[in-house]
Amino acid sequence: MYNISQNSLELKIKIRIASSFKSIFSSKLAFSIIFAAAMVLSANIFIYLPGTPVPITLQTITVLLSGLFLGSRFAMLSQIEYVLLGMMGLPVFAGFKTGVFSLLGPTGGYILGFIFAAFAAGYIFENFGSIVKNKIYLSFFSFMAGLIIIYMTGFIHLLSYTSGIYGNIGFSSLLITTFNIAVKPFILIEFIKLFIIMDAAVLIKSSSRLRHFYKKLSSDW
Repeated sequence: MYNISQNSLELKIKIRIASSFKSIFSSKLAFSIIFAAAMVLSANIFIYLPGTPVPITLQTITVLLSGLFLGSRFAMLSQIEYVLLGMMGLPVFAGFKTGVFSLLGPTGGYILGFIFAAFAAGYIFENFGSIVKNKIYLSFFSFMAGLIIIYMTGFIHLLSYTSGIYGNIGFSSLLITTFNIAVKPFILIEFIKLFIIMDAAVLIKSSSRLRHFYKKLSSDW
């Protein structure tokens, strides 16, 4: 009788764990799709600055917030979903561009960088809480890491792109030219975006309802 009760209890525990796992997985998967859709919207709110083929969009905000809300794995998944939508022929990239050729163009490095930046931002926020106790500072460091990755991949990709345009101007001159196109015009703008994201993080921390929603969504599976 005791063994039957114990086996029944163990079975109930396993069912509840499986049910919780399925619920968390389903909610995060659903929100990864929502963030992929948000990437489409934020990509196509854009303006071009003179002297650079790279537009200003709201995508970095969406990428970094996906890391905060979804965690590393599902944030990365949301960006993979976004890229796959574009490769399938949907006009989801900045300027309503589409296809593999968009990844080969001047913005291709940034687009691929979104995947790794979302993972890095989420990973730091998930795993460095014991080192950086303040969640606002932790958010700042995770967001900065994400931004560095986005602009590093964008810079490297544009370096090969500009080398074909400017030819043999010397490696140091090529680095400076690429930096002036790929990074410099966006530094101030990205810091403004960063403060917007930090304000969102403060809002979540100060609101009990939003904090409860965030904890429920970001709970690890």
